[in-house]
Amino acid sequence: MTLTSTPTPSSGTPDRGADAQLARYLADQVRTATPVQRLLMLFDQLRRDLLRAEAAFAGTDLKEISDHLVHAQEVIQALRDPLDPGTDLGRSLRGVYGFCLEHLVQANLRKDPAMLPAVREIVERIAEANRTAAAQCAATSEAARAG
Repeated sequence: MTLTSTPTPSSGTPDRGADAQLARYLADQVRTATPVQRLLMLFDQLRRDLLRAEAAFAGTDLKEISDHLVHAQEVIQALRDPLDPGTDLGRSLRGVYGFCLEHLVQANLRKDPAMLPAVREIVERIAEANRTAAAQCAATSEAARAG
């Protein structure tokens, strides 16, 4: 994830110390997360990228639009690449992620925001299914420990 400098309220100059602290915090958060938490973090980041890209289309900054769409593509690749194409689920999800990736590439090339809602809806459904599965697994593990 790319972090940008934030101006300090008093001087208007970038606060590099705050950026370094935020980067360290985010790195620690990822490093100490479980695999399931990392997966959910990827979905959260992807959702933010898509929402930011949609919002950026309201403006005229083509670089901002592109940056958010490219980062969303990188996240989708991170979700797609470890999937096992030898399983039905792996093949299916790779196909879905391929569809999303193609839509993001085309949205960026054409500067067409109309392509983003379909991707966001798909991603949100997959993320919700993963959140539900994670919660059920956690509840099952907790019940097994208690019982």
